[in-house]
Amino acid sequence: MDNAANKKSVLLSVKEWQIVLDSLSNTIFNEEITEEARKNAKELYLKINKNM
Repeated sequence: MDNAANKKSVLLSVKEWQIVLDSLSNTIFNEEITEEARKNAKELYLKINKNM
């Protein structure tokens, strides 16, 4: 059984998906991100990581 099958399903709110997309966009396009965006991304990362 591969690792993906062992992962828990995590449902995200629209706001949380926006944080994910903003973070990916900033990473992909190497844009400056605000401190608030960085804080939101860190909090969401920790939440997802804890639930995996």
